[in-house]
Amino acid sequence: MSPLWSGGCGQGTGHNHGHGHGHGHGDVTPPEEVQLSAKAMKQHDIRVESVDKRVLKPTFSVPARVAFDEESIAHVGTLVNGRVTDMKVHIGDTVKEGDVLFVIESPELGTAQNALLQALDVEKTAAPGVELARNNAGVAKAMAEIESAKALIQLAKNPAGINQSKAELVAAQAALILEQNDATVAQAEGRLAATEPVEKQARELVVAGQKLYEAKALARKELQRREAELATAIAEVAAAKAALTQAKVQQERDLKAAQANVTAKQAALTLAEAQQAKDMVTAQAKMNIATAMVKAANAAQAKELGEARGILSMAQASVEAARNKLSVLGMAPESIDALAKNRKLNPQYSTVAPRAGTVVEREVTQGESVSSDQPHLLMMADLSRVWVIMEATPARADVFRKGMKISLRNKTTGREIQALLDFVSPTVDPETRTVRARVELDNTDGSWRPGQFLTSLVPTGAPATETLVVPVAAVQYVDGQPVVYQLLSKENTFKQVVITTGPSSEGWVPVTGGLKENTKIVTHGSFLLKAEFGKAKAGHDHSH
Repeated sequence: MSPLWSGGCGQGTGHNHGHGHGHGHGDVTPPEEVQLSAKAMKQHDIRVESVDKRVLKPTFSVPARVAFDEESIAHVGTLVNGRVTDMKVHIGDTVKEGDVLFVIESPELGTAQNALLQALDVEKTAAPGVELARNNAGVAKAMAEIESAKALIQLAKNPAGINQSKAELVAAQAALILEQNDATVAQAEGRLAATEPVEKQARELVVAGQKLYEAKALARKELQRREAELATAIAEVAAAKAALTQAKVQQERDLKAAQANVTAKQAALTLAEAQQAKDMVTAQAKMNIATAMVKAANAAQAKELGEARGILSMAQASVEAARNKLSVLGMAPESIDALAKNRKLNPQYSTVAPRAGTVVEREVTQGESVSSDQPHLLMMADLSRVWVIMEATPARADVFRKGMKISLRNKTTGREIQALLDFVSPTVDPETRTVRARVELDNTDGSWRPGQFLTSLVPTGAPATETLVVPVAAVQYVDGQPVVYQLLSKENTFKQVVITTGPSSEGWVPVTGGLKENTKIVTHGSFLLKAEFGKAKAGHDHSH
């Protein structure tokens, strides 16, 4: 581009005073015109439009400032005390979530790791104690004694010996009864009873025969025969009596023997029953002793098991407390598991980024001692979105509505955009006595910087009025004054015009002085004219 300007010192003369830099002439004025080449007009998309009137809603200005999106801020501190041995990031660095920010050498972390290893050792030695108490040998021995006593009781209850004695007694009693009803005596008595009538009859025949013989009515031979039969009968009776006597003597002998046997069997039965009772008492006593042993062994086992479990529980609690301590100090679960396995202390604590963002503050340097009491050592923020905060008096803030369209203007750059209120505080700040409102802006290009001051133009709610306006993009600020660039009659030649304005609204700036309707001005690309006039002015000053 080849700017041309007219008016003031050096116009069309090409002279050079050679006075050097740093002074000028009081009667010299800055350039009044700048001419742009057609190429520059096209390259920078310079657009010219006529000024006209438009109906605008009245607005009022509220101071505003660009701030971090508070929901994206991350204050990074440390959970451990120690000394920074490696600083990985600097202010302005962009990091991803999980990136290491700085490394701390922490004796506190090493002590906590060692406490875990000690607790694990105690837990390891406590576990076998529980198993040993559970398998108490005293309980097993006492239970064996119980089983032995049960066997003795069962044996004592067994009636085999008594039943045998009873059977033998019954047999002896049966034998006694048999002896009391001995058949030999009965037979002998029967034989005697049978022979006595024969003897009597024979005797009567002999007596009768003697009478008949004396009367010579009976032959002697017959009498002798009858006397012989009588003698035989008498002999048979005598034999029967002798046999009966012998049978009775033998029966008496046998009865005494049978009675003696019954008495002996009764004594044997009594002895067996007494022995059984004695064995039962002995077995029951052994059972009582074994039961007491089991009870005592169970009590001892319960006590030992309780103590062993208590020791194990305390050891496990110590392990859990040590693990929790390491977790509180920021050690990851997988790192804790690795420590328990390989038993290698590692007091190096890496502070990582809790989220992606940009480092905007850093209050720690390498070699510096840090502690968990420090509020934050580093601050990160996501700068892809920013907040614009406005504060107005309660009276002014009555017009604030969520979703309301407002204008935001940077007087330094002349940039103005439209935005929507996304938050209006329901309370009044007790210190400033103002109401806070907020706009959230996309800042992927990084053009909005937290800390910048802006002006927000808020509709007043009053009726709209028709007024002369120019686009916001047409207005630039020179030495704090709003200016526009008017097209002159010469081709692509412009002059800078100072205007007076009211609060902008909806992308338009009301003009209250300095322009007339239908005047042609630059409505797009006016920043280039500002730059050219600035260079022309600087060149004019330096030429003197």
